[in-house]
Amino acid sequence: MKNTFFNQESYENDIELEVNEDVLERIYKDGIKPTDTLPIEFYFLTDTEIKATDFKNHLKTKFPEYQAIEIRDYDGDFEISGITDLKAMSLLSINEWNKVMWSFGYEFDCKLDGWQVGT
Repeated sequence: MKNTFFNQESYENDIELEVNEDVLERIYKDGIKPTDTLPIEFYFLTDTEIKATDFKNHLKTKFPEYQAIEIRDYDGDFEISGITDLKAMSLLSINEWNKVMWSFGYEFDCKLDGWQVGT
């Protein structure tokens, strides 16, 4: 399958791991420490419901500990969201998780669009 939504150029150039440091700094200001573990709410986007459904099914298989995986219409695109198991709130841990999700999403033409934690 050739990616039509999350193309190779975007995959190779748009990961922007430096954003994770900014997000974590805000989380740390709320009293969370790098050694604390929290579930991560994540969001992917793609352009067809078929891709979104295929990705959702593969997410459930590859990451059975992830919960509340849903698809919703997002201004003509499709958003796939869910909640991970507990992840350490260190920059290294978040960046590693981000890389795994970035690559896994690319396999299904679904781009990781963001993440957050409830603090």
